Amino acid sequence: MAATLAIALWAYGWDHKRRSNGRAGVENWHLLIAGILGTWLFMSLTLGAAAWAIYTKQSLAANPSQDADVGPLRWYFNLEMEGGPPSGQPVFSLTFFGSNRSQKEVQLKSAAVVSALNGRKIELEVIARGDDGKNALTSISDINLVPPGASVKLVAKFGDPDPAHLGMIQGLDAKTFLETWSRFFLNVEDDTRSYRLPFNEGNLMAFFPGMVGPHITKR
Repeated sequence: MAATLAIALWAYGWDHKRRSNGRAGVENWHLLIAGILGTWLFMSLTLGAAAWAIYTKQSLAANPSQDADVGPLRWYFNLEMEGGPPSGQPVFSLTFFGSNRSQKEVQLKSAAVVSALNGRKIELEVIARGDDGKNALTSISDINLVPPGASVKLVAKFGDPDPAHLGMIQGLDAKTFLETWSRFFLNVEDDTRSYRLPFNEGNLMAFFPGMVGPHITKR
């Protein structure tokens, strides 16, 4: 709209100047040629952008999706923590959320968190429904295909097994947890591709109030 108004004002000024000098003003063929040249320039730029995108394997979208958001599985950065400072307990686990946004079944092959600080790796388990209708933590190798539209919950458990309680873990105190897991990657692989999501203190701030993230200090 602004460009059209600018062209109209320029044409009016040019026309007025020529007529005041006794010459012919703006005629239809002037506007026709200007329109043809503008269309040619626009098409050339569009075709050039498309060719460059194809050559460099870039998306034509202004804001292409992040790598972790290109299906068939979609992963999210919101977390759920069991334990932690707000509850006055050690950190027992982190739960990661995803979904199968495709229209086909997907085989989940592996999932792990890897510390960006010291390389520590923990294999994840997945929440699956058993024959009794109840959800339970299950090894990824023991689940069926992920149906279209199904949600996925992956769980990382922290700490050694609790000798006093079968099947339970001792967890990690907040300081020990943050020394290794304040920055980490979630690595997931399905039968189509692999995913790598970075997590840092910003994702953990809600679970460790005043312990991570920016804060005011005394001079």
